Amino acid sequence: MLSNHSPASALSAWIDESIIVGKDHPGAYALASVITDVSAVDDLRDTFRALREKKVVRLHWVAESTKRRDLITHTIAELDLVSVVALGKPVHRQKQERARRCCMECVLHELEGYGVTSARLESRAPAQDRHDVRLVDSAREKGLISRDLLVDFARPTHEPMLWLPDAVAGAVTAAELGEPRWLLMLSESIDIRQVKVR
Repeated sequence: MLSNHSPASALSAWIDESIIVGKDHPGAYALASVITDVSAVDDLRDTFRALREKKVVRLHWVAESTKRRDLITHTIAELDLVSVVALGKPVHRQKQERARRCCMECVLHELEGYGVTSARLESRAPAQDRHDVRLVDSAREKGLISRDLLVDFARPTHEPMLWLPDAVAGAVTAAELGEPRWLLMLSESIDIRQVKVR
């Protein structure tokens, strides 16, 4: 994938998560990233804005019907994108941030290996964003990523590019819960790394 990528152009990544916690599942944390050429971002934003239903601010996997999930996933599968997902297990309700740390270290390391120069995380609460900044700093100190990889935040209500990893992460956790149809649609462009949550 990324067949149209020129070595002279930059790659960016957009990151979001989906979490399973509950009595009937050991728990899973899917941290999904979608990689694209920076030059393609404006067209991708337009494509996904056009998929919104009337009066809906954003696409959000958990709020979409099965039919709309089919549409969103099909659209992603047809694009020149690569998705890298860290799937962390097991995840206890009280240890979601630990799972996030393990998955974030994995994803950021893999992204730099793909040649990504900038990554945007979905902004959460201010305290959680500060926690993520410390996590990124720690990954640099451990040598997992270099200072060349820029990591920042964006909000899904303003940034349509975050709707893509939201859907990819949702497809991965849906498969974990026994519905693999969307993950199968993405099989040609998705790289899932299994992460042991320690």
